[in-house]
Amino acid sequence: MATSTLLTKWNKVPAAVKQFVLRGLIILIAWKILYLAFLLPTRLIDKPLSHSVGAGTAWILNLYTHSHNYIDKIEHGTEPTDNGPTDMPLDNVYFHQRIAVSIEDPCNGLELFILYAGFIVCMPATLRRKVIFVISGILLIYIVNVIRCAWVAYVILYYPKYADFAHHYVFTFVVYGVIIALWLIFSRNVKQAHGEA
Repeated sequence: MATSTLLTKWNKVPAAVKQFVLRGLIILIAWKILYLAFLLPTRLIDKPLSHSVGAGTAWILNLYTHSHNYIDKIEHGTEPTDNGPTDMPLDNVYFHQRIAVSIEDPCNGLELFILYAGFIVCMPATLRRKVIFVISGILLIYIVNVIRCAWVAYVILYYPKYADFAHHYVFTFVVYGVIIALWLIFSRNVKQAHGEA
C-alpha cells in the first residue's frame, strides 16, 4: 500500500524534476564510489588540495598581518575513532612555533566543489555555460574557503573564546552562502535563457 502511494506521488512529479533528482542520485553514487574506493585511500586529490589550502591560508595571513610569521607544514596527527586513534595527514599553519590552524582533508573544500558542480551539471543548460559556471564557481569557492581558513586561524590566535563558534557556524555559513548565491545566479540565468523572467 505504501509503495503504491509513493509511486503515485512520484508519477505526479514533473518530468524535469524527476530528471534532476535521478541525475543527482547518479552523480552522488558515482562520486561516493570513486572517492571511497580510489581517491580517499590514495589522497590523489586531497593531498595537493589540502596543501594548497594550507599554503594559501599562510599566504593570506602573512599578507593581512604584513609579516612572514605564518608558515605551512605538511604533518601527521591522530584522530580518535571507534577503532582507536587513527593517523591523519594534516596541513598545519604555524604562527611562530604555535599551530594556528590544521587543515584536514574534510576542510579542503573538495566535497563543496562536487556538491556545487553536481547541481550545475543536473540543471538544464548548454554545455558551454555549465563548464563556465563549474570552473569559475569552483575557483570562487576555493578562494572563499582559503579566506575562511585564514580567518579561523586569526580568530583562534586572537579571539580564542569565539573560535569554535566562528569555525563551526559563522565561516561555514559564509561558504554555503556563496554556493547558494552561485546556484541562484545560475538558475536565474537558466530561466531567462528559456524565456521565463
